[in-house]
Amino acid sequence: MDLTDLTQGDPFFYTSDQNIKADDKQKELLGIGRPNKTHSQIPHLPFYIGYMNTNSTYRFVTVAEQVFTMIGEGKHGLWRVQENGTVREYLKKGATGLSENADLLAKENQDLITQNYSSFLPQESWSGYKYPDEKLSKDGKLNYIDLPINHPKYQQKYAGHAPIDLANWYCTMSENDYPYAQQAMNFAFNQPGANQIGPLGKRAGLDVKENYTKVLRLNPLPDARSWVNVGQKGKDNLHVKWEAVDASKTNVEYYLVERPFFNKPYLFVTAVYDNKDNTDHRYVRPEGAYYDSIKNKKLKTKVTSQPRFHLENGKLGKAVGLPIYGVHHPNRAVFGGGGACPLKGGDWGRYPQTTGGSGWPTQYEEVTPLCDSVLVDIKFFSNLDGRDWNDATKYLANAGVGTKTVTYKMQPGNYGVFTDPYNTKRGVKNADSQEVPGELTVTYPSVNPPASYVKPPKLELTDRMVPSEATTCRPVHQASFEKELVK
Repeated sequence: MDLTDLTQGDPFFYTSDQNIKADDKQKELLGIGRPNKTHSQIPHLPFYIGYMNTNSTYRFVTVAEQVFTMIGEGKHGLWRVQENGTVREYLKKGATGLSENADLLAKENQDLITQNYSSFLPQESWSGYKYPDEKLSKDGKLNYIDLPINHPKYQQKYAGHAPIDLANWYCTMSENDYPYAQQAMNFAFNQPGANQIGPLGKRAGLDVKENYTKVLRLNPLPDARSWVNVGQKGKDNLHVKWEAVDASKTNVEYYLVERPFFNKPYLFVTAVYDNKDNTDHRYVRPEGAYYDSIKNKKLKTKVTSQPRFHLENGKLGKAVGLPIYGVHHPNRAVFGGGGACPLKGGDWGRYPQTTGGSGWPTQYEEVTPLCDSVLVDIKFFSNLDGRDWNDATKYLANAGVGTKTVTYKMQPGNYGVFTDPYNTKRGVKNADSQEVPGELTVTYPSVNPPASYVKPPKLELTDRMVPSEATTCRPVHQASFEKELVK
């Protein structure tokens, strides 16, 4: 079995045993050969299944009838991080870099920045990333540069962007390259419903494509929740208690995102929160090129160390973080994965050394992760065509023929005449009985196109890295780079 493609190259495998022959009367509805539509002329839709894991904990994704689902474990721990309005771009292999004190806004440097630096270098694998302490190359040139999103390189793409003032709470869902979920995710990320970011997501910077390469907004299934650790009253912070967040008072948006980590694509689940009645989750550092571009707006410039959440029990609860890596990680030290919460934001870098941060170099150090103060149930769905099923005009049976009127052909006759003695002895007639003709025309209130899909680009799966058995949350060490460089 090819675990990277469980459909064996055929996402319509469910019709692979069907063959409509020339003498089959169904050919008038389905054509000859393998059917690709229903009797009502609505096209079949592809089905995908995939899975991903960290620390031997698995999440399963499916695509069916243009609905994406992700089901994993309950109460998965999240860390808080916040984007600082910049993009870190790395020097391409063999390219000419800028000098250490170069003016990143100078006109004469723009062509070099555009051509020689990039936020993602997939062809360079792990070696495309540079550690924070590797700012300069051997010849004294900048190995990386940090550009605000209003930099000329981005050609006004983010002009008028809402201030990036909200944290996002995230955790790793997959191995690098997520090989066992790539078919499903490649399809999902290429559908109309993907890369549709809500107002909270934009304020968290999830629409900055140089940082978040692919985004899929998720909806929790009815019994799924966010949970916040408010602690046990009168006891220290190691006495934990998680309460359900009231999403009607604490606004929340959920996403599954692809983001390069150490220049390798991973999948992360992320949640963005904001209260209707306070500014606890908001912050912008009052310094730097990004702040200078938005400082005329009303901004909160002080971090709330323990943001509050509205709880389903009617109370407000402060988020209490833990110094451990996560409640589902009892012994990371045994395999060298690091066992503690980084306790600061910024570049993961050389973690598990204590200098490492909780995420990426484009994030504020002072927005600390509050490890596992928030848990989330991995039980989500997303409508890939961008339309909800509660739309009264969606999925009507006339979609396949494309007209308001549909003529139905059937066997004529007098239907519904009672024959049971209980009714006939008493002379009871069926009020619903009627003479049905051979044809009837039904008129629908509207006509909409049937649910369809965008054919995704074909994946090239040969020579892809398959993760080792020791997959962990962000399992990156210096040895990974050395092994890749030897190749």
